[in-house]
Amino acid sequence: MILQFSVTNHRSLKEKAVISMQATKDNTMQECLINIDRKRNLIPVIALFGANAAGKSNILHAIWLMREMLCGKYARLLKGESLPQEPFVFTEEQMKPTTFEMIYYYKGIKYAYGYQFDKSEILSEYLYYWPRGREALIFSRDGERYEFRENIQEQMTLARRTPKNRLYLVTSNEWNCVQTEQPYQWFQKKIYDLLEQQTSPESTLKAINQGGVLKQRILKELLFADLGIRDIVITGSKEEPLISAVHSLVDEQGEEVQYVLPMELESTGTQRFFARIGTWLDALEAGALLLVDEIEASMHPLLTRHLIEIVQDSAINTKHTQLIFTTHDTGLLDLTLLRRDQICFAEKNERTMETQLYELIEFSPRKGENIYKGYLQGRYGAVPFIGEGSYL
Repeated sequence: MILQFSVTNHRSLKEKAVISMQATKDNTMQECLINIDRKRNLIPVIALFGANAAGKSNILHAIWLMREMLCGKYARLLKGESLPQEPFVFTEEQMKPTTFEMIYYYKGIKYAYGYQFDKSEILSEYLYYWPRGREALIFSRDGERYEFRENIQEQMTLARRTPKNRLYLVTSNEWNCVQTEQPYQWFQKKIYDLLEQQTSPESTLKAINQGGVLKQRILKELLFADLGIRDIVITGSKEEPLISAVHSLVDEQGEEVQYVLPMELESTGTQRFFARIGTWLDALEAGALLLVDEIEASMHPLLTRHLIEIVQDSAINTKHTQLIFTTHDTGLLDLTLLRRDQICFAEKNERTMETQLYELIEFSPRKGENIYKGYLQGRYGAVPFIGEGSYL
């Protein structure tokens, strides 16, 4: 579970932008909250609204890039290879480093991990934890100078094996360092994404091929979505599976008749839902952080709402999965679906081209306020400006 993510100097995010999952004192919909202790609750969902090109997706990209630098294609760069920095470019200032920080909980322990980098090297890196409710250092790095609290001699050896363009958290786990194993595993196991428009149905296909309960939960969601699908049949090879949907209809004699339709002939919305639902359910089972860009794309608003309600429902979301998504669907600006502290806005300054991130709660909206209407009227900003005299 994450408490907070912050990013500085990534794409349109020039200044520090923060996504906080800590619940405010809002006393509505408390049943959806994730209880950490007597003093702190986390929210399970954050929705990011804003105009096209406002920078909403850059928040999700920053989180995913942080994971990729630890567990993905940028984790083990060869010596001298460039780091994947994408700094803010609309400035005459000297190029500055990019900074990521994640504060999260894993197996009941709070961690704070962050680092600063440019295109050539990791400039600083740190990891703290709270094993008994009090902050303690695991390691810190400033250039080539390291500080450790435990197992100092062994970790100094690992530090010397860490190139300038590699994170120490990666190197230390390659050598099975006990002190960094758990915080690393969170990034490896607990971040899922649906960021690409053409999402692979791999997770859905895996569940169907395994059969049993896994297949039934997929079919249950397909039925709930009222897509008319009663079964899924997979033929072909593993490399090139042929996916077909079985539809049950009633003929003129009242008899049930089944028809098989190749998935590529189904509607775009059906194909998109089918591709996404496996990852969605996997994230629920893993208690992961799920990142979704344009959650409503090609799907009916009620279906989009259903997917959000699954995560909001503590009776279903028993593993404390969290969801951060971007959207243009103003129908989701509903205080019966999302709390006031679950709605954020991204707005781009047209003069400087910087993205500003802020929360609905900053406007102190009333409990019964029509957020949808207020947003379209520009009360909260983050809407496109359509000038007079604009014609198609």
